[in-house]
Amino acid sequence: MTSSARQIPFRYYVGYSLVALTRLLRRVLDQIRRVVALPEQLALIIWTPREIARSSKANWDSCSYVRGYARLDQWLDAREFALVERYFSKSGSVLNLACGAGREVLLLGRRGMSVIACDWSPGMIAEARRRAQDAKLPARFAVADLMQDLPYAENAFDYLYLSGYGYLFPRWRRVRFLRQAHLVLKPGGVFIIAFPPAREDPGIPAGPSEWLFMRLRRWAPFNRAYEPGDRCVGGTLVHYFRSAELAGEFQEAEFLVKEWLWDEGYAVLVKL
Repeated sequence: MTSSARQIPFRYYVGYSLVALTRLLRRVLDQIRRVVALPEQLALIIWTPREIARSSKANWDSCSYVRGYARLDQWLDAREFALVERYFSKSGSVLNLACGAGREVLLLGRRGMSVIACDWSPGMIAEARRRAQDAKLPARFAVADLMQDLPYAENAFDYLYLSGYGYLFPRWRRVRFLRQAHLVLKPGGVFIIAFPPAREDPGIPAGPSEWLFMRLRRWAPFNRAYEPGDRCVGGTLVHYFRSAELAGEFQEAEFLVKEWLWDEGYAVLVKL
């Protein structure tokens, strides 16, 4: 036995074993989470698109969800703040799409911008309005569903901000929304949009479960609109994007991508 081996204390091997055990348990827990999530994911095959929307809206507009969202939803993160500072001037008009409980409204309003905000949830709009009034910010609010027509005139805004693009589905509705956003944005206007990126195999965002779902869809008579990247999270549909998929949607709506922050899940679009 070498002198270096004799100098290693027994407690080192105990500690190393504990680290290895922790890594193993994490892998096991990751697999358990995948299995536990499967029944909820199957709801996307069983429900029709209208039933998926009903489930999502029921969660989003509940009093407990609104209160919890308002309590946790207090500020922009550093990346969001940096994008707003870089691309939005303090004198412009901005439409905050899917504003939720008013997180972005507070930041944009405090910068001196003219803010109009919309969300499909009356409960979220009421909370956002209350918070803006408490902060003495003159923001205006409206109940509007992004999957329907936007109630605003053409070329009405200098800027658009949306932090929940992944909640729109299916693809044709997202492209329809983007085209409407293009209409209400002024030429040269900037659109900051946040999305959830697919972080696994770009061809199969969820691995074997995605492969299974795409084959089940052939026999499921309900949700023919199911797409690779669709996920059910707490009864709410979230779509996770591949880069080529998202770039195609932006291009189809005639937006130019000025900046990609793919890993962080942001894009900066411009209307030419």
